[in-house]
Amino acid sequence: MTRLTTLLSLAAPLFLLAPLAPAAERADPAATVLNLSASTQREIANDQMIATLYVQDRQPQPGTLANRLNQLINRAQSDARGYKNVEVSSGSYNSWPAYNKSGKIDGWQGRAELKLKTRDMAQGSELIAKLQGYMLLEGVQFVVSDDARHAAEKAMIPEAIAALMEQAQIAAKALGKNTLNMHQLTIGNQMPPPVPLLMRSKTLAMAADAEVAPAEWQPGRSQLQLQVNGQLELR
Repeated sequence: MTRLTTLLSLAAPLFLLAPLAPAAERADPAATVLNLSASTQREIANDQMIATLYVQDRQPQPGTLANRLNQLINRAQSDARGYKNVEVSSGSYNSWPAYNKSGKIDGWQGRAELKLKTRDMAQGSELIAKLQGYMLLEGVQFVVSDDARHAAEKAMIPEAIAALMEQAQIAAKALGKNTLNMHQLTIGNQMPPPVPLLMRSKTLAMAADAEVAPAEWQPGRSQLQLQVNGQLELR
């Protein structure tokens, strides 16, 4: 789908794509300055999974808490090494005091995250299920990868520019102009925010391992919009 909006400011001509006119020539009062914007949209399959898992615990001493969190995160990183197509990185790591009703510290709580990113949905789903045996899932998002987005943009840029030039030619013909000078052209794209499928659980970390079946994720699709803006002169 292509959507176009045009804005004409009074002044003169266009039809052939001409080189950039000198500043003095652009000041010609007989010229018509034409500001155009054209956009094109394309639906693209989400081909990348992003997930955040975490462990959260409470212990009477900060050292005991840190040891527990570190053990679980180290275990998760070790388990993830068997999944070569999944990129693993550390997330946030925090600890804080827990207070009793009298306002005194009576323990320590902490939370540590692990982030996963992959285009291999099968491996990602399997690893998430494995880690959920002793971690909690913050959320899963599905997005368009950079490679897929760049490939789509290569096809969309000519489409958007062609739509913009078509509108310029229509305006030129209506005004009786036969020359077009392109003064400026900008290109930009808009991606929708990632689609979250699962939100945070506020439960503390599991006390024991549990068997978790891999989820059958449905990544869905995203709308990529690319817009071009041009300033042209009609003579």
